[in-house]
Formats: sequence, C-alpha cells, structure tokens
Amino acid sequence: MARFRETVRTLLRERLLDAAFARVAQHGFGRLRMAHLAGDVGVSRQTLYSEFPSKEAVGEALFRRELERCLVGVQQGLDAHPGDLRAAVEAAVLFTLTLAGRNPLIRAMLTSTGEDGLLPHLTTRSAAAFDLATTAVGTYAAENWPSVDPVARDLAVDAAVRLTASHVVQATASPEESARRVADTVVRIALSTGAEVPPARPARTRSGG
Repeated sequence: MARFRETVRTLLRERLLDAAFARVAQHGFGRLRMAHLAGDVGVSRQTLYSEFPSKEAVGEALFRRELERCLVGVQQGLDAHPGDLRAAVEAAVLFTLTLAGRNPLIRAMLTSTGEDGLLPHLTTRSAAAFDLATTAVGTYAAENWPSVDPVARDLAVDAAVRLTASHVVQATASPEESARRVADTVVRIALSTGAEVPPARPARTRSGG
C-alpha cells in the first residue's frame, strides 16, 4: 500500500509540474498562480500545497526537472559518438540549442535573463546549472580522452559550456551551424598542446547466437 501511495503521489507531482510548465511557457513565471495550477490538474489547493508549499517551490522543482532532462540529453549526445570528440560535442551542443529554442526554462537557465520573472533567483540557479554541466561534460571527457592534456581538456569543457550558452543568447546561425562552430573550437582547444584524440571506437555488435 505504501508503494502504491508513493506512485500516486509521484504521478500527481508530475501532472502538477507539467501543468506549471505549460503555464510558464505560455504566460511566464510571474503570472503563474497556485489557484490556476490546482484547477488545471483538478485538485484542491490543499492538495497542491501539500506537494508544493509555495509558488517558489514549484519554480524550484521545475528548474531541477528541466535541468535533469537537459543533462540526460547532453549525455546521450556524447555517448552516441564514443571516441569521436568533434561529433560528440556537436551532438551535445545541437541537442542543447534545439531544446533551449523551445524550452523557456532551459533558455532562461542558460542565459540568466529571468524573462517574465521566470525564477526569482535565476542567477544562482544558473550558476548551479553551469557547474553541473561542466562537471558532467568534464567527467565524460576525462574518461573518454585521457590522453588529452588535463589543462587543455578543462579549458575545452569550459569553452563548450560557455559558447553553447552564448549561442542561446544570441544566435547568429542555425543550431546545426552553431553546433559545428562550437565543436570546431572545442577540438582546437583540446588539441592545443599537440595531443591526439584517439580514433572512434568501433561500434559493438551482438553475436547472432
């Protein structure tokens, strides 16, 4: 019974966040009202407040959820090209730029603009997002390209994250072209000490037995 109740609560929480995201995307965080959110999902305000005690708590939960989704997509883009630095960076950047183009939370998170009062303390949250993204990409790079000079690798990772955010703020080309430019810059920085990135590993194949 306890597991059932926990499942129901998780589903309710996701429904509330989905409804909140829809309202934020259409009207901005500043115009989000708890009463409207409860009505959208068909629950009482008491039920809503038992999950999220305040509007700020809703914003915090939305931010965490969208950040996690973004990082999962970045990781998948990197994992899709093991051993191929340029292709991996390009795929991860393209995913992020495409997502930011249609997701106001991700766009605000990367740019710290706080458009429409999206989140009251967005600068702090944006710094946390940068730290998480840099750590995740840095861990991937260290595991997949250990032969690259650590200093150059760290600079390349930092450049990848910051250049991606820059292209979100002021897009001067298509997401595809921007991703290629960022990937080219990252590769040049990573190889600035003359190290060589290992060739792409062959894809694993399953035996027919």
